Amino acid sequence: MNRYSLGLKLASGAVLGFVVLAAVALWLTGRGAPRVMEPKDQELIATFYAHRQAFEQLQEMVTEDARRGWYLAGNDPRKPDQPRRDEYKNLISQIHPGLQVAMTGPTGAVRFIFAGEGVAVGPGWVKGIEYVPGDYEREGVLLPDLDKAASLPAHVYMREIEPRWLIFYQRDE
Repeated sequence: MNRYSLGLKLASGAVLGFVVLAAVALWLTGRGAPRVMEPKDQELIATFYAHRQAFEQLQEMVTEDARRGWYLAGNDPRKPDQPRRDEYKNLISQIHPGLQVAMTGPTGAVRFIFAGEGVAVGPGWVKGIEYVPGDYEREGVLLPDLDKAASLPAHVYMREIEPRWLIFYQRDE
């Protein structure tokens, strides 16, 4: 092997290493990650009607478990036992892979988060379906269409599917 081919291999290896490191750095900072697409209102409405029974059962379970002081997240000793967690997983998998389910506070609203971007401490958005047992006005601003809600000021916006069941879009700054 001559010096020229050895130098060429070293230079090629260095360039390849730099490209790999740059790609990893971009991925870790989120700049190279593909943008998460917001689901369209009609997709969420169709999903709701196709899996209505699972939505209703999950809403009842979350509400019941919250009354008991149970939470699904982390290593909380108050989380439900394994059969109950398996029931959650089964129902969630029937609706949408990666679906997140959460109770949003003392009003009893239950959120089914389908997509979002951002972190817990900073700007971001989430969109999904929400069960609201009481007054919708306490939860957000009602609009007839949320497909362009990303262009609106940061807030919670809602669109009624039917009484107590809504599509929500929340953007924080």
